[in-house]
Amino acid sequence: MVSLKLIATLTDTSGNPLPSRTIEFYRSTDGVNYTLIGIAITDSNGQASLIDEVTEPGRYYYKARFPGDELYEASEATATYEYAVPAAKPIWQQPWFWLLLFILFILLFAGGGGGGAGGTPGATTRRVA
Repeated sequence: MVSLKLIATLTDTSGNPLPSRTIEFYRSTDGVNYTLIGIAITDSNGQASLIDEVTEPGRYYYKARFPGDELYEASEATATYEYAVPAAKPIWQQPWFWLLLFILFILLFAGGGGGGAGGTPGATTRRVA
């Protein structure tokens, strides 16, 4: 899962921030059909933000939309985010690999002698004079 902080900045044609305005945030997986994911109000810098959590790998399209008001026309901006599947680690970088290797080493070399001083398990040795 990835948390994305979406930030929209709303300004007038002169670049002055527009505070206290409503911004709608939308998300899409195909770039055509958008779903409203939240609404935020711009601060004194003209910025509104929203956190979105992406759980599935893929391409995500975002839209920040100002619906307009009595002074300003509607406007919107879009952005794209690609959430890729992390590559699998090689087997020797897996946490269980070295433990398994150690156990196999112990079983094969340290405990493999059997019954006594290198003899066959269960066999007895008799000395003949």
